[in-house]
Amino acid sequence: MGNMYKHLLVIGAVVSLQAPISRAAGPTDWPQFRGASSGIADASTLPTEWSTKKNVAWTVDLPGRAWSSPIVWRDRVFVTTAINKGDFKEPSTGIYGNEYVAELQKQGLPMDEIINRVNKRDVEKSSEVDDVRYVVMSLDARTGKVVWQQEAHQGKPAGGRHRKNTYASETPATDGERVYASFGGNVGLFCYSMDGKLLWKHTWKPQPIYLDFGTASSPVVHAGRVYQLHDTEEESTLTALEAKTGKVVWTVERPIQPSMMKSGWSTPFIWESGERTEIVVIGKKLVTSYGLDGKELWRLGGMTQATPSPVAGGGLLYVGSGSQGEANRPMFAVKPGASGDISLKPGETSGPFVAWFQPRVSGYTGSPLFYRGRLYSINDNGVLQVHNAATGAEVYKARVGGIGNTFSSSPVASNGRIFALSEDGDTFVFNAGDSYVELAKNTLGEMSLSSPAADATSFYIRTQKKLYRIKQG
Repeated sequence: MGNMYKHLLVIGAVVSLQAPISRAAGPTDWPQFRGASSGIADASTLPTEWSTKKNVAWTVDLPGRAWSSPIVWRDRVFVTTAINKGDFKEPSTGIYGNEYVAELQKQGLPMDEIINRVNKRDVEKSSEVDDVRYVVMSLDARTGKVVWQQEAHQGKPAGGRHRKNTYASETPATDGERVYASFGGNVGLFCYSMDGKLLWKHTWKPQPIYLDFGTASSPVVHAGRVYQLHDTEEESTLTALEAKTGKVVWTVERPIQPSMMKSGWSTPFIWESGERTEIVVIGKKLVTSYGLDGKELWRLGGMTQATPSPVAGGGLLYVGSGSQGEANRPMFAVKPGASGDISLKPGETSGPFVAWFQPRVSGYTGSPLFYRGRLYSINDNGVLQVHNAATGAEVYKARVGGIGNTFSSSPVASNGRIFALSEDGDTFVFNAGDSYVELAKNTLGEMSLSSPAADATSFYIRTQKKLYRIKQG
């Protein structure tokens, strides 16, 4: 029982015609999770300091509850949310470990009662929720005004959720022609025109998720296709769909390894290495790479809980997975052109297609950041580890913002600075370099597990109840 909870997931209508869109100068698009899947906005001019009043272009209240990240396309911002007639079970910041279980065990309670109390505190069962409205929204990036709002689905959730998850934790994606919003395999994937018309939808048979923690893997759009991952306790698939029509191009069944936890929450990564394009997925205790035809190219063992997503840079692919605490956080740097099983043997730290391996580097939920030759990883407890991306050698280690901060979102880099958003809604800004030099702490005063988005001049930061556009005043 203790080991089970050691792996607790910390963990995301009226239509009006869209006004003509005019492209502003600069990188105005942040089209999916982590922008171009890198978290880098070097061509942007972003503020370093802000508060709830300072350098705020606008703030809007968002209905419902969601930890999906905002995305940006030119003059539009897209978000998803889940709305309930009643009250959702309240989230809280911090690390969910074994302490509560140990406390109950000391009281001499039977295991069934311990499980019941932990579930009552941490998990919201489907039976506890009214019908949920799954909603997609488009906002004017210049004003924050809602341009259109569509209800994708309404109904009782097929499964529950951990209280640090939501029923709308998947970040939407766009290719500038359509918007793709997923609410997990237990609800479906919905495609809208840029002015809010439903074009197609695709549903899957609901599947159980580990301990009723809910779903979180976001859709990824690339070259006319949408890729959606579903790793569950039973059936698990990666599906490629035609972006224009929603027609299934292929579906592959995911490999299953002996494991207490078969579910995953990682978002696929499109790796364009220069040799080929592949879809890289973390889950089922493996890293698995697929070709554009859906055939497996290579696999790498040694993964733990699948929540972070891969990143690439400097000619290498970086794949990691985390767990609570400082152990069991493997990070691998993979070389292009791999095939077959490239897993390392016990004691090995490199191989023909593995440039380096470090056992305690990956964050628990946040994805790594490759930036200017260094790899940045922030664990849920705020421990930042910076490594030479080419060799894996540690550059330095520090606590972001000092002791007492926890992190679930993924960091963003821009013009030599790293931006890390804590669960308390504080964004710590520090220099990209060989030591930790903090430049600012920017407080919004409200919980946030959502990763920031950026355009040419602004950050878009989602807190529990609000969406901020942060821009130099």
